[in-house]
Amino acid sequence: MKLRLIGGSGCGNGPCPAVYETENDTIVVQGFSVDTNQAGLEVPPGEGAVEIPRYILERAFNR
Repeated sequence: MKLRLIGGSGCGNGPCPAVYETENDTIVVQGFSVDTNQAGLEVPPGEGAVEIPRYILERAFNR
C-alpha cells in the first residue's frame, strides 16, 4: 500500500498523528490508541480506534 501524507501535526520530532490517502482511494489515520472499553466502544476484530487533534482532519480535508 502506498501512502501520501495529506495532514499532520508537524511536530518535527518523529512520528506524530497524521492523515494519509492511499492508492486505493481510502484514508489511513495515525493517532493515539483509544482504550475502547473505557470509551464504551464496541470495536470488531481487525479494527481499532485512534484519537487525533481536530485541526489535523480540518487541514487534511480543507486543502
